[in-house]
Amino acid sequence: MRWNLVFSNLCLALNCLLLFLVLFGTKMELPAFLQVTGRMHPLVLHFPIVLLLLACIWETTMQANSPPLVQNIGDGLLLSSAVSAAISALMGLFLSKEGGYEENTLFWHQWSGIAVSVIAWGWYSFREFLRGIKFAIPAIAGIGLIVLLIAGHQGATLTHGENYLLAPVTPETQGPVVLLEDALVFEHVVRPILKEKCMNCHNSAKTKGDLKMETEALLLKGGKNGVLWDSTAKHLGLLLQRIHLPLEEKEHMPPKGKPQLTVDEISILYHWIKNGASFRQKITDLPENDTLALLANNRLKSREEPPYPFAAADEAIVQKLNNDYRVVAPIAMNSPALEVNFYGNSSFKSAYLKELEAVKEQVVSLNLNKMPLKDEDLKFIAIFPNLRKLNLAFTQITGATLGVLKSLKSLQNLSLSGTSVKVGDLKMLDGLPNLSVLYIWNTSLLEQDITSLQQQFPGIRIESGFKGTGIVAKINAPIIEGEAQVFTHTTKVKLKNFISGAEIRYTLDGSAPDSLTSHISTGDSITIEKSCQLNAKAFLSGWINSEVATRSFYKTGILPDSIVLIHPPNPQYKGEGAQTLANKKIGDTDFRNNKWLGYKETNLEAFLLFREPVTLSSVSFSTLVDIGSYIMPAAEIQVWGGSSQKNLVLLKKLTPKQPEKVGAPGYRVGFNCTFEARRVSVLKIVVKPVTKLPAWHPGKGEMGWVFVDEVFLE
Repeated sequence: MRWNLVFSNLCLALNCLLLFLVLFGTKMELPAFLQVTGRMHPLVLHFPIVLLLLACIWETTMQANSPPLVQNIGDGLLLSSAVSAAISALMGLFLSKEGGYEENTLFWHQWSGIAVSVIAWGWYSFREFLRGIKFAIPAIAGIGLIVLLIAGHQGATLTHGENYLLAPVTPETQGPVVLLEDALVFEHVVRPILKEKCMNCHNSAKTKGDLKMETEALLLKGGKNGVLWDSTAKHLGLLLQRIHLPLEEKEHMPPKGKPQLTVDEISILYHWIKNGASFRQKITDLPENDTLALLANNRLKSREEPPYPFAAADEAIVQKLNNDYRVVAPIAMNSPALEVNFYGNSSFKSAYLKELEAVKEQVVSLNLNKMPLKDEDLKFIAIFPNLRKLNLAFTQITGATLGVLKSLKSLQNLSLSGTSVKVGDLKMLDGLPNLSVLYIWNTSLLEQDITSLQQQFPGIRIESGFKGTGIVAKINAPIIEGEAQVFTHTTKVKLKNFISGAEIRYTLDGSAPDSLTSHISTGDSITIEKSCQLNAKAFLSGWINSEVATRSFYKTGILPDSIVLIHPPNPQYKGEGAQTLANKKIGDTDFRNNKWLGYKETNLEAFLLFREPVTLSSVSFSTLVDIGSYIMPAAEIQVWGGSSQKNLVLLKKLTPKQPEKVGAPGYRVGFNCTFEARRVSVLKIVVKPVTKLPAWHPGKGEMGWVFVDEVFLE
């Protein structure tokens, strides 16, 4: 009894703490050990579920006059379920503070979890009273189970995504049947991979890393760590970077313990991004032996359309139907289905359509694009019972007889672009059970007409074309063409932009160009005479200003006679030792190529020594930034100078601006320290790494790296 009292009071205290934190702890910052406690929520939550179920069964079957031992067991089940429910709810609250969850789903999961804890505690506290009331135990057990189901369902939604419970038995998960010639690389091959392996953590209910992947727009937007892919980058961007990390790495995706991508799935994503990550490209548009085409074809085999409900047409008949203006051919090798294409509008005859009656069962695709087809000719098209794809674009039909097409029960894809159809005509298509795509580009239909159609046909994708109304495009960043970035006397660069009329403005002091005061590029070469950071930006009326294009240039005016590193670099990134700082070699964005000095636990500190005193007024540093790899701009740069190592004065201290979000995968940046000319025999440089990565960084709180590959003296 003593222990029962202790745990009962503990349960009361935990529930009070839980309610207090929910109501008043909205801006609570958790220490690291509580974050670990919160992440134990998925492990602990199973205990209250099982214990509460056992308590419900035990209490509802227990008789009023049951012996004390039976009642004591019921007491133990109720108390243990109440304590474990309170602990689980508290851990869940800690876990929710990490963010990334859809607010509405989190709200219901949180409060239903708290309700389970309160109900369990209340049931235990008033158990004797409830046992004396008829139907009280079944009622509270029923309420507890309903709330438990709600909490569990909302928790599954947060963890695994919408409709996780019923997904295996819902038609949507089976994937739509699609003809190979209609299959899109993204929609039918890439999206299913993302949905199966990624969207459990990146959806509207659970938004890890501020990343949602449910729509094309959300995929292009990316998350807090930046965009998902860059087809021009060396490693093609963040998505493939995370996929290829070792499984044990914290940033590996999908996380360890989740279903991993297969080799073929990784290859599909790689080749799709490498090919430009198109959302509209068809599989049949790819070259026949293209790797992506082969992978996509192989993946679609498991979802191939069932055999056509008809036999192949007589080859002699098919051959006879072919002429100079009409081509009748199988849609694929060994397929009984036929596609028909018409050519030469001046030679088109309605009789050519009537002649196709001989193969009406086998025709699944009919292309009459730009043919002088009239309304009365549609009756010849209505005879094809298995027609799935019909192209009537830019024909002479007015839409008056569209109703005759209602007999085409298999029709899936209809193009009426460039015709004079009206909204009332299109409404006659009501009753086509399989119609999924309707093309109405270049028609006279207004926006309100299209809205009306979409309301009448919610299951049909209506493609009306890109209007561009109200859209303001961003102009491309300038292109910087130049000679060597490392020069001895001078170097020349040119600034270009492919948009006619664009004005390019630039600065040479590292500041961002503006449209009023910055230098204007006339198209002629710009002569650079000293180390600097060139920033250029394009402006054009009616367009959004471009991003800033940047490049650093370094003048090798003076070389030290020797260099001494006070602290050795990290053994993984030791470059060529001290000589790395003055070997006139600029490293690229691959920090593993042995051209960089990398520092993390200590500062980069070095003495640059001269046999004879030299006069200096500028020291420039060539550095690397790769935010995803924890390589940040220096936290601080110091330049000291004097006549000896023990007689130095501070010549310049620079605090580089830190990024505010994850940006480009990796880029070089130069920092220039200028000061009043001074004669020195010894120069000391200090480059300090960031000691604590910012809160927005995936490695927040950890130490950052600083990478330097060259120091230039003028």
